[in-house]
Amino acid sequence: MNFIFDIDGTICFKGEPVSQLIQEELLKLREQGHVVGFASARPCRDMLPVLDKRLHDCLMIGANGAMTYYNHELVQLNFIPQSILEQLISMSSKHKASYLIDLAWDYHYAGDRSHPFLAKVDPSGLAASVNLTTETKAAKFLVTSCMDAAALQQDLAALPITIHHHSDEEIVDITAESVDKMVALRQFGIQEGQFICFGNDTNDLPMFCHAAYSVMIGDHPGLQKIASEQIRMGSDTEDQILTALSRFSTEAATSH
Repeated sequence: MNFIFDIDGTICFKGEPVSQLIQEELLKLREQGHVVGFASARPCRDMLPVLDKRLHDCLMIGANGAMTYYNHELVQLNFIPQSILEQLISMSSKHKASYLIDLAWDYHYAGDRSHPFLAKVDPSGLAASVNLTTETKAAKFLVTSCMDAAALQQDLAALPITIHHHSDEEIVDITAESVDKMVALRQFGIQEGQFICFGNDTNDLPMFCHAAYSVMIGDHPGLQKIASEQIRMGSDTEDQILTALSRFSTEAATSH
C-alpha cells in the first residue's frame, strides 16, 4: 500500500521536526515494503529539515502538487506558464504585494525582508535566492503580504491558476491551473483507491476524495465530511497518530 502524509499540522506541529516516534513508525512501514510519501504545501527542499535523513529518498510532493521528487531526483514539475508568471508579478507590483517564487529547488523573493515568513524559507540553507530570467520555471507563487488584498484577489480570479487556501494563514498560495496533490499522485502512478492518506486542511481534500482510507488530524469541516477516521487535536494527538500507524503496520503484516 501507499501511505501519503501531509506535513504541517498533520505529523509536524508548531514548526518542530516530525517526532522520532512517528518517524520510526513510518520507517517500519517502509521496511514492510510499503511506499511512504509526503505531500505538502512546502517546496520539497523545506520538507527535508523536518524529516530524518533516512526518509529523504521517499516520494515527496511539494508546493501542493507542483513538484515531485523521488529518490532525491526531480521527476515532475508542473510550472506556472511564463505569461501567467509575468502577470502575477505585474499584479503584485500594482497592489504593492511582497511575494516568494519557489522554483524546482531555489527561490526568488521580492518585498519586505523583515517579513516573518522568510524565517521559514530554506531554514537549512539548501538552496539559493536567485534572480528571475525568461527561463525561470516557477512551481509556486506566494503572496506574503499586500496593501490591498481584496483588489489583488479580484485580479487573480481572472487568471487560469489554482489558488490553494490554508485555514491558518492569510498567504495567497498559487500554482498552475489544475495542480493539486492528487494530480501529482496520479502523475507518479498512484491512482484512486491505491493509497491511505493523513491530512488536516483544504489542500488535502483532493487526496481525501480518492483515498482508500483517510485520516483527518484536527477538525476541518470539508475533510470531516469524507474522512474515514478523525484524530482530534489535544495533548494525546501524537499518541493517537502512533496508534493509527501501528495499527496499519500490524494489519499490513497480517495480510502478508
